[in-house]
Formats: sequence, structure tokens, C-alpha cells
Amino acid sequence: MAEILILGAGVMGSALTVPAADNGHRITLAATPKDHAILKALESDAGAHPRLGAPISPAVRVVDAAAISPHEAQAADLVVVGVSTPGIPWAAAELARLRPTGTLALVTKGLVANPGSVPFTFADALPELVASHGVPVPRNLVGIGGPCIAREVAERRPSATIYGSANIAAARHAKELLEAPYYRVSVSEDAVGLEACAALKNFFAIGVSSMLSRHQRDGVSLKNPLAAAFQQALDEMAVLAEWLGGTRQTAYGLAGVGDLHVTVGGGRNSRLGKFLGEGMTVKEALTGPLAGETVEGVDVGRVLAPYLNTSEDGLDPAQFPLAAALTSAIVDGGELHYEAASSAQHLYRRVEASGTETAK
Repeated sequence: MAEILILGAGVMGSALTVPAADNGHRITLAATPKDHAILKALESDAGAHPRLGAPISPAVRVVDAAAISPHEAQAADLVVVGVSTPGIPWAAAELARLRPTGTLALVTKGLVANPGSVPFTFADALPELVASHGVPVPRNLVGIGGPCIAREVAERRPSATIYGSANIAAARHAKELLEAPYYRVSVSEDAVGLEACAALKNFFAIGVSSMLSRHQRDGVSLKNPLAAAFQQALDEMAVLAEWLGGTRQTAYGLAGVGDLHVTVGGGRNSRLGKFLGEGMTVKEALTGPLAGETVEGVDVGRVLAPYLNTSEDGLDPAQFPLAAALTSAIVDGGELHYEAASSAQHLYRRVEASGTETAK
């Protein structure tokens, strides 16, 4: 039996309590200051998570994160950071306060601007943020990626995920604690590539989903343009993952193609793509039906935009037609211009990756 502390009572952090509890571990689910409504609901009924849509075990201890002591955190075998992207600064401050010594896992996905160089993935950014509080840099960070919808994990539906860490022993330790018959875990040493794909798939899912809603005829989705957009997104993702410090091959596994497929199927990024495909502008969607929502792919697009405005930083915009069209729409708040992103010459043009040929 192990001690597991999860910082953040959002959907994925809460979902991971299910395999952890099924494995017989002692679990503390710590609510952030933004999880007040979730904390109140779970204090009354463990089956009443207002966002997850599935019950968690009544054996899970649910508390306010402020009540967690450094001694308790340092006794944990595994600490999982389960906050949304805006919660990362809070999580870094909490890790600096608590100074956990066990394996540290991260489910948050995104990119952090790094003026003068390539952006940080959270695999790099979180340790640096913790260090900025004057405490040692965590060396045992594990990124959790792959195509897992939180509710399906909580419902014990068959799921495959991937844990990445430069410290492969840490990834294997996290796998040992959380893997269950319905929650299968692979491990990878490419932590940066995994984190890059986890962020980029949210961004590219907007573009692919927009194709899905745009190419409708008599109520029937046209599959050919969608498939072409999916392949273009995947190839661009592979090259960008390498540019960010990972390997291209990671994009062609669970962390990339698998997670992109799931994200296109539903969620906030997919919904934004749907609205764009129907003719809305980014601004109209974010201030209208998506008002108040955190759309992670938009944040990623804003980080990428400066690098796609010029080829001087190592990215040739002509090589990334889908990414360039998306970043332009996000920065300007306007429409997604399909003349740049979906013409045959671009959609069937393969970004050089994995030895494939480029169609002429």
C-alpha cells in the first residue's frame, strides 16, 4: 500500500483516484482555491463530483490543499499535479512549500513562452518554477499523456496511456502504482516529446475539428478532407515536437496520434474547432458559447505565434500551413482561413517526417 497525494480536484486528478483506490493505496485529493465547489460537493458525497460525471471511492480523503503539511507530502510515494494550465504557478508554489520527495507526476498540458529561445514544455517549466521559490529542482518528474478521457478512466473503461520521464525509473514507479487492468500504462524516456505532443494535440485538434464541421453535406460528414487534415496535423506536430526538444517518433504513438484522435472526438478544443468550421470567428466563439472556458489549444497557439510569423527563428511558416492558419486566427480573433490551410496543395503536402515523401 502506497501513499498518493493528488494536487487538484479537477476531472483527471479525480479520475486517477479510481485506479489508485482499486490498487489499494491511501489517497488524498487536495482541492485548489479554484476547486471550492468540487470540494464542497465531494465532502457531502464522493459520487457527486460536479464535473467528472462518475463517482470516486468514498475511501479517498478529500481536503483543502492548504491543510496538507510538508510532513504529509514528504511521506507520499507519489504526488500528482492535476491542475489546469492557469493553475501551474499555484502548483509550483505548493510544491515549493511542501517539498515532496517521492515521484512527481504531471497531467497538466501546455507550453510556456521563452523569449529568445524555443518555448518550454511543462516538463521543463514546472521544475524551473519550483526552483524560482528557492528550493531544489525536482529531478523525478513524470509526464502523463496519451488518449485518456477522465470520465472513461473513472468508469473503468479500457484505456491506454503513456508516462514519460528522463528518469525512467520514476516513470516505472508511477506505472506500478497506478496501472490497472482497465488502465494500461506504457513508459517512455522522451518526457519533453510527450509533453510537447500533449500540448500540441490540443492546438491541432481545433484545426482538424473545424474540418469536420466545415465539410458537411446533407448532414453527412465528408471523411476525405478530415483524414487529410488529420495527417497534416500529425506531421506538423511531429516536427514541432522535435523542435521543442523531443523526438518525432513520439508523435506517432499514444502521446501524439492517439491523443489527437481522442481530442478531436470531443472537449473544449474540439468545440472551438466546430464553431470555427461553422463560420464563427475565434473571438465570437470564446466570448459566446465558450465564454469562461479554458481552451488550452488557444494558449498554445498564442505561444507558437511569434515563431510562425517569421522563419528566422527556425520555423518556416510555409512548412506549417495548418499551424500558421490556426495561430493567425487565434492572434487576430478572426476566422480560420481555409485557403491557407485546406487547399489540396497543402493538405496533401507531407511535412518531411519519418522518411515520407512530399507530394508535389
